[in-house]
Amino acid sequence: MKGGILRCRLASPFFGLTPNYRKVLHSRIFDLIYHGNGGFSFTDVYNMPIWARKFYTNKIVEFKEFERKSYESQNKKKQKKIDRLQYPT
Repeated sequence: MKGGILRCRLASPFFGLTPNYRKVLHSRIFDLIYHGNGGFSFTDVYNMPIWARKFYTNKIVEFKEFERKSYESQNKKKQKKIDRLQYPT
């Protein structure tokens, strides 16, 4: 190229993160830090490989589902116990 300007033919001249992906990334980082109960720092999660981030996120989801099911089963047991009680009228 003689004396001309080199131009990029792609839509975006920079190969960075899109605004939408940034939103998703930081949302996932927040979720891991918040629901990880202080087990992770921002830097830990940001520099974590994607496979590890997904692994820990899935583990938290599994635990929260187990916690919810346990809570619901305990409430059902309590409700049955209350239903069996007969109060004098």
